[in-house]
Parts: sequence; structure tokens; C-alpha cells
Amino acid sequence: MPHLTDDDVLRLARSPGGTRDALQGLRAHLQACASCSARVAGTERLASVLKGAEAEVRPPSFDELVAPALAAQQAPDAGGGARALSAAGAARLVAALLLRQARQVPIALWPLTGLGLAALLAFVWRVPDPVFGALAFGLGVTLLTVGAALVVCSPRRSPGAEMMHAMRVGPAVVWLVRLAFVTGAVLAASAGASVAAAVLSGAPQDAAALIASWLGPALLGTALTAFGTVWRAPAVGAAMGLGSWLMSVAIALNGGWIGALPGPVSATIGPLWTTTPPNLVLTAVILAAAVWLVSRPDRSLAAD
Repeated sequence: MPHLTDDDVLRLARSPGGTRDALQGLRAHLQACASCSARVAGTERLASVLKGAEAEVRPPSFDELVAPALAAQQAPDAGGGARALSAAGAARLVAALLLRQARQVPIALWPLTGLGLAALLAFVWRVPDPVFGALAFGLGVTLLTVGAALVVCSPRRSPGAEMMHAMRVGPAVVWLVRLAFVTGAVLAASAGASVAAAVLSGAPQDAAALIASWLGPALLGTALTAFGTVWRAPAVGAAMGLGSWLMSVAIALNGGWIGALPGPVSATIGPLWTTTPPNLVLTAVILAAAVWLVSRPDRSLAAD
């Protein structure tokens, strides 16, 4: 008589009181086979022992899984404050931000800026009047700087801006890094071109004065362009930047219509569009307002 297979033994052990037809046939075999009966009985005892020794498996709740991790993130460090970045970590973060924002800058901006500076240098070299050449060079550099700021200062150039509001580095920092990177690069190139222009004019000692002639107007125009762009739209930023440039043109051309204004008004406007402490303070205030608007995209100065 063939013995029961292992599968049959397991089926009988799992259903000791089974009455189904298939199990009834197997149990009829057990009555005639002591070996198979012993195998089934041993399997039943083993299953009973394992069930008694096995602890109840209960999956952890969501709170038990997540709460410790949240508490560890929100808990202050041993010093009682938030964990600060190390110097190396801060340097890596700044480098990553600069690299990322450099990739967001339109590639055409750099060759166009270079061509503009080259054209200004050629003009200074060929113009008969060095004074007029220096004046035109300064106004051209101011216009180039304002144009570069207009290209990159729109917060919409940041992909995934909504997600950045939940990150450790906020959108205002990202926007400011991009603007500072582009403006700084253009100003540095313009400073080098100014030195070259002074040499071409035969007065290399006047390089510092040439840089000072356009630095203040360029910074103020950049700040106004950035503010108008984030406040309303790029068109508003372009209009404000162009207005600032025209103001610097009027002041550079011996005052223009500004000279017809009352003395106190003319004396107030003039220093704001030249490289002076009032110009730098006004630039910083306008730029700070632009940063404030970028950090709060749901608000503007026109909102209550």
C-alpha cells in the first residue's frame, strides 16, 4: 500500500476534523497505516507547539513609524539651536547654487555682452574726442548692465519655484545668487574694458574715474530693473531701467533739463545717479525691497 505524500500529511494536519470527501479518503488510509498516522500526528503536534510559541505579529501604526523621525528633525541640537552648516558645507552649498544658476542664464547673454563691450572699446579707440568717448563708454556699460539684469532677474526663470519655498534655501536666495552672479560678471568685464578704454585713450591713470562714472548708475539701474520685474512684470522692469538710464544720460550731458529744476531738487537728484554714498544706499534699499517681494510671491507693494 503506498504511503501518503508530504502534501497529504500537511493537509490532514491542518484540518484534523475535516469532513470533505478528499480528506475522508486520506483518513481512511490512516486507519490502515500506522506509519502515516504517526506522521500526521507528529505534524499536528509540531504545528501546535509553533502556534503557541509564535508571538502575535502586529504591524506598527503610522504614528509609531513617523513620529520619531519628525521629533529627531525638529529637536534642537545640544547647543539649543538649529544645526548650522560647517564652513565646508556652506562653501559646497554656495558653489552648487552658483553652478546651478549659471546654467539658468541664457547662453547668448555672454557673447552679446562681449560684443557690446568690444563695440564700446572700438568706439573709444576711434572717436576723436576722448572725453566724449569716455562719456559714451560709461553710458553704454550702464545700458549693458541693465539689460543683463532684465534677462535674468525674473523669478519665473527658476523652475519649480513652488517647491523651492519648502526647501532649506529659499527662492529669494536663489534669485539673488543668480542676479549677483550675472551682474557681478558683467561689472567685472566692464571694469576690465574700462581699463582697456583708458589705455586706448592715452590716460591709463583715469581708469578708476572711468569706472566710477558708470558704476553707480549701473547699480541703481539694475536695482530698479529687478524691482520692477518682480513687482509687476518684465516690461515694468524694462521701463524703470530705461528711465534710470535716461536719467544718467541727462545728468552726464551737463545736467540737461535737470539744470532747470530748483536748486535743492537738482542737488538731490544729481548724487543719486552718480557713484556716491546716497546712490549706493538707494540701490541697497530698492534691491532689498525686490528680495522681499521674491520671498513673498503672493504679495506686492500694491496689495493691502
